[in-house]
Amino acid sequence: MTRPIWLLVLVLAGCYVPSPKRGNTESLQQTFGLAGAESVSVSITLGVGKLRLAGGADSLLDARFEYNIPDWKPTVTYDVADGRGRLVVEQPSRVVGAIWPGNVRYDWDLKLNPGVPLELEVNMGVGKSEVDLRGLDVRRFSLAAGVGEGRIDLSGPRTSDLDASIKAGVGKLTLILPADIGVRVKAQGGLGHVNAQGLAAQDDAWVNKSWGRTGTSLRIEVQGGIGEVDMRLTDEPAGGSI
Repeated sequence: MTRPIWLLVLVLAGCYVPSPKRGNTESLQQTFGLAGAESVSVSITLGVGKLRLAGGADSLLDARFEYNIPDWKPTVTYDVADGRGRLVVEQPSRVVGAIWPGNVRYDWDLKLNPGVPLELEVNMGVGKSEVDLRGLDVRRFSLAAGVGEGRIDLSGPRTSDLDASIKAGVGKLTLILPADIGVRVKAQGGLGHVNAQGLAAQDDAWVNKSWGRTGTSLRIEVQGGIGEVDMRLTDEPAGGSI
């Protein structure tokens, strides 16, 4: 996509502003404990840059940020009420700016605790995202993709159902799905090219061979976008209950 078209996408989205001032690359590390929470809702909003999200944290969140726009220092807030935590990780404002990767350094590496039930919401603007939910106890998941490339891994063991809502944007979105846990992907709106490797069409949805046969299942809704949606099954045993 040429630069004028990128700018047009941003202007129409209401998030184009003059280029912010760059500085030296800074590194920020933050850790948050559960603080007594029995479940946590997590909201992540990244206007421009790269997101890597996975499990593996001993605490609730282990985060590392690298950025070269001083005004874009990420903000993280966390509070607990009645045993439920609320974690918010976001860019200080919703603006994206007019600088493209190579000029902007804005990398987020976030790790979450695999032992706590989670509701996870991710909002991406322009950039690249890699979301690996293997091993995380995510009960609800939503992702709004903007402009760029995204990869979401929903495979791996599951002890509970997962309801997911994904809004495709402009670019390529790859979904990695389990083969031995029931999966149903429903498409809504006008999608671009869809590759559903290993899945069979069923009415307005795609299902794998395990759909309706396992004790846990994944129900996914994918809403329209411009670009390519690539769905593929992993051969790795997921260990879902039968």
